[in-house]
This record gives sequence, structure tokens and C-alpha cells, in this order.
Amino acid sequence: MMLRYIFVYIRNHNRKTLIHLTSINHTRLVNNAGFSLFEFVIVLVVLTTLVSVLLPKFTVLQKDAHKVSVQLSADSLRSSVNIIHNVWQSQGSIDETVIIDSYGGGIVLVGNNGWPVDVIAVYDSHFSHDSGVQNRVQPSINNSTCRKLWNGLLKDSAPKVSNEADNEKESEVESDVIYLAEFDQGICRFRYLLNEDDFRIEYDLATGLVSTFFEHY
Repeated sequence: MMLRYIFVYIRNHNRKTLIHLTSINHTRLVNNAGFSLFEFVIVLVVLTTLVSVLLPKFTVLQKDAHKVSVQLSADSLRSSVNIIHNVWQSQGSIDETVIIDSYGGGIVLVGNNGWPVDVIAVYDSHFSHDSGVQNRVQPSINNSTCRKLWNGLLKDSAPKVSNEADNEKESEVESDVIYLAEFDQGICRFRYLLNEDDFRIEYDLATGLVSTFFEHY
């Protein structure tokens, strides 16, 4: 009987001890859950510092990517212009306006200096091989001409260009347009619309010079 009493006493004592320890651990877990206000402020300060440091670098990288894109387009245009000029020279067409057929699905009109001045679509009903050159020796060059030169010389690789801003506000130009074609005093200017800075490509129809400009960069 005495042994049974001792056993019951020890069992009850151990149960009380376990309940007490469990209660303490539960209280600690509850107190340690989540961030304190001080810890939250520290994390917020660290994140703000990281953003302030990384954001300017990201902006620079973004501008560099736009610059590379413009430069690649200019290089492609320059290469195409030079190819046309070499063909013109190989034909012995010095000081003559000629046509070069089947280039990018169109007909390239080359001025008497040997540089492309227009691209006529194959389906153009107003153009023929017999009379086309004579009728277009002095073509009426405008913004649309620059757009045709861009698309015709760069072929399928050309980023989308538009001259719709002639009659519309620039903000209304289609969202997928990358360049805006403008003609000004013998220069075809292709302004890059994906960057707020004045990134542009210029093509001189008289000299064949293709240049890139990165103002405010």
C-alpha cells in the first residue's frame, strides 16, 4: 500500500512539472513570433538603402541597352546603304540616277551621287522599269520617303517606324512604333521613341552618311 502511494505521488509531481514547462515554452514562442517595431524599422531602412543604390545603376543599364539597340539599327542601315552604293558603282552609273531591282522586295531608286533616295514597292502601279527613273529623277522626298527607305533597306529586320506624327500628336503614335521618321533639309532622321533622351539616327541622302546621336546621355 505504501509503494502504491509513493508511485502515485511521483506520477502527479512529474505531471505538474511537465505542464509548467510546457506553459513556459508556449509563452516564449508567442512572445518571439513576428518582428518587433525596432526590427521592422531596421529592415525598412536596409531595403530603402538598397533601392536608392541599385535604382540609378538599373537606369544606367537600361539607357545602355537602348543605346546599343539604336547603334545596331544604325549599323544595319549603314551596311545596306553601302551595299546599294557598291552595286551602283559596279554598274558604271557615275552621275546617273538608276534603279536597283529586287532589294528587300522593292525597287531602290539611287540618286546621281550613288546613294539611295527612295524605295518603290513592286506593286506600285505608278512605277515601271521603262519610265520609272525618268519620272522620279527628282522625287518628292518627305517623311513617308524616309519611312520607305528604312523599311526597304533594312528589310524584315527593321524595327517598326512611323511618320504618323505628321498629322497626329506624338503621344498618339502606335505603341509598337520604335522610330519616328522625319525629313529635314536632305536628312532622313529616325528618332528613337523608347527613350526620353534624344536618341536618333540620321541618313544624309546626298552623301550616304549614317550617323547616330545620343544627346543628354
